[in-house]
Amino acid sequence: MIEVLVASTILVVIVMMLAMLFQQTGMAWRTGVRRADAFMQVRSLIGSIQRDAAKAVDKRSIPLDVRILIGGGSDQPQNFSGSTLQFYTLSANGFKDDVIGHTARRSISYIQYETSGKRTATILLADGATEVIQSEVKDFVTRVGNKNAPVTSLQSFMPEYGSFGSAGLPLSIRLDATVTSQGYTLEIGAASAGPDGVWKTDDDIRTWAE
Repeated sequence: MIEVLVASTILVVIVMMLAMLFQQTGMAWRTGVRRADAFMQVRSLIGSIQRDAAKAVDKRSIPLDVRILIGGGSDQPQNFSGSTLQFYTLSANGFKDDVIGHTARRSISYIQYETSGKRTATILLADGATEVIQSEVKDFVTRVGNKNAPVTSLQSFMPEYGSFGSAGLPLSIRLDATVTSQGYTLEIGAASAGPDGVWKTDDDIRTWAE
């Protein structure tokens, strides 16, 4: 009987050690997944802004009548600080001018980013009309079925200007972002059938993870 009790005790200790090892491994895995998701969201936000900013043009180089067409009757601001980014872009994939010898023209767009990750592009079409495209940049990289997905949000945009002042385009833009991860804890236990080797008796010891 003493040998059985000793063996049962050793078995319980081993099972508890394995359970703790699995718990730590699982926590490390979940932490890694949450960090990877957060990095993907941040990279997606920064990458999208970087692609648009690479095509940015100073609004002073765009005729006022063109800016009013894009703005639906009003001149839209050019802003690189605070909670929004607002600027004009010039895309190489323009439209064809059917009036003057099918000359290829570049298309002008007005881009707006919000700290929530929302992107709004107002594109000027060849006939003077506009097309508005809205998207949530972070949704492109949200892991399907991840109930504990991190929440990434941009806090502010802070531009850095050169000696020419803040009237034109900034030299760089600093983005401050926060990532909030939601996790949970596990309760680990260990059990055995006891010295009699029969479950559902008074000497049972069980294992669990909740």
